[in-house]
Amino acid sequence: MVAYKGKTAGNLRQYIKTKPDKWGFKLFSRASADGFIHDMVLYQGKTTLEAHGVPLTTEQQAMGATSQIVSVLASTMSSPSTTAIFADNFFTSLELLRYLRDQNCRYTGTSSDNRIGKPPLKSIKEMEKKAVPRGTCDYIMSDDGILAVRWKDNRTVSLLSTDMGVEPMSSVIRYCSETKTKEPVSCPDVTRPYNANMGGIDKSDMLVHLLSHPHKVQEVVFRAASNQWPVKSSSRRSSSSLVESVTVADPQPVRGHRRHTPNVAVRHANRLTCKYCSRKGNIVRSNVVSRVCKVHLCMNAERNCFVSYHKEFD
Repeated sequence: MVAYKGKTAGNLRQYIKTKPDKWGFKLFSRASADGFIHDMVLYQGKTTLEAHGVPLTTEQQAMGATSQIVSVLASTMSSPSTTAIFADNFFTSLELLRYLRDQNCRYTGTSSDNRIGKPPLKSIKEMEKKAVPRGTCDYIMSDDGILAVRWKDNRTVSLLSTDMGVEPMSSVIRYCSETKTKEPVSCPDVTRPYNANMGGIDKSDMLVHLLSHPHKVQEVVFRAASNQWPVKSSSRRSSSSLVESVTVADPQPVRGHRRHTPNVAVRHANRLTCKYCSRKGNIVRSNVVSRVCKVHLCMNAERNCFVSYHKEFD
């Protein structure tokens, strides 16, 4: 969700009470494990996929809405045969796994109990019994190569995969309320890469939540703003190799020099306190900034604090 509380977005503005930003634009994103967004679909009701520009095939049109979104986002990948997709139970379905398998694309995801058909697995009601220990796993492989796994952790989890298997079994550390200690719990191998890679989309959601956006924005702005942190962190590691190519700029005039010019070409979105005329109890704000002093100063028909401020240093 991209936060937005305006009333001019029509059906683009959505309300989801379980999200940190309850009002805003709903995005379906494809992100890598480091949180970098590669493609996205903006929810627009019935015209959601029409605006994305990828025509749907007859097979895609027969699928559900969430399966169509994943198939469209997967179709823009540069090398789908060497890429594995991970998604939660909102998107996972048998029809989606079969479609992606035919496209030579691997998929692993959690699934709701009513979207995996009726495989001969232990029911969730049976798995939730206290007599069934944590770490119990039941699985089956279909004739067309789809793995269905049901594993008991704190709650029972169902997974579908065309990529990973159950063996070798590994273990995770969980807190036991009875013994008041942390104990190892066995888990199938399919859960390990799922937990490791699903953090990427969670990280991108965090960045979209933390970074504010102006009201009038386009899809490219969403993607650029949410990707600036992963790019910035990677650029720090490579900054040492770029030092030699940096040229020294001409020295800037010192503070108070008359050669100062106001930065009026770019009107800043944030209006900050004027450095010259603001007093306690009478705060005046401006979006004009001195290029050298880096302070906000008034410059309008009523007053010109820019000239008055710099005269003090002449």
